[in-house]
Amino acid sequence: MEQWKDKVVVVTGGSAGFGKAIVDAFAAAGATVVSISRSPDEHGGNGERGNVFSVQADVTDDESVAAAVSQIIQQHERIDVWINNVGQSIRVAFEAATMEQYRQLMEINFYTAVRCSLAVLPHLEKSSGSIVQIGTLAARTGWKNIAPYVTSKHALSGFAHQLRIESPDNVHSLFVCPGPIRRDDAATRYKAQSNGLGDAASTPGAGVKISGLDPEWLARRIVTSIEKRQPELVVPAKARLLFSILQLSPRLGDWLLRKFAS
Repeated sequence: MEQWKDKVVVVTGGSAGFGKAIVDAFAAAGATVVSISRSPDEHGGNGERGNVFSVQADVTDDESVAAAVSQIIQQHERIDVWINNVGQSIRVAFEAATMEQYRQLMEINFYTAVRCSLAVLPHLEKSSGSIVQIGTLAARTGWKNIAPYVTSKHALSGFAHQLRIESPDNVHSLFVCPGPIRRDDAATRYKAQSNGLGDAASTPGAGVKISGLDPEWLARRIVTSIEKRQPELVVPAKARLLFSILQLSPRLGDWLLRKFAS
């Protein structure tokens, strides 16, 4: 608790789902948490509850992000951690994916993170803070029926690596690569998009044989990873072996990927 006292943590997309779990984990640790969302209705406007505050902003817009950063600095005087959690997946056959779908996923999963990271980096340098990108196992490998998502998350992985090697030495960069995260709407979320793609496509992870991760547990792991200033968090850890095999032998790696499929 003492470690996070007087620290300010910002989470984009923090009003629901995994973002809310991250907000709650940092609030429980004793940090002042600012949740950013597009709609004021999600938080009842720019309000507060205990040590959790809310700011309305559109992370797809440069001026809106800049205004949100300024508002947070004005209200709380510092930013110690910024977590780019906003993201979106898709279910679509590779040959059916459109350029508009690629553009949409690149904007939501990649450009929002770049925009926010560049806007907040000077403040993190002042606080010797941390910048966190929420990726996915699909940021390191391909997978059927989610090509625009995979492509956008690979871009995010590259950006996170560049932050590690080029951002100020006192700024910590963490890239989180989790498997599917449990959700209340997991059974229906991609049902309409998956029509004609097979039953596996509608499941979390588009059919990957990995148990859904508990969001509260994963959020606590992120808190600990920041405390230890780790560069990456890959869950489950055994996925690291697959990533290594893919680098050494793409043919063998692709075969193993198919074995992981439902």
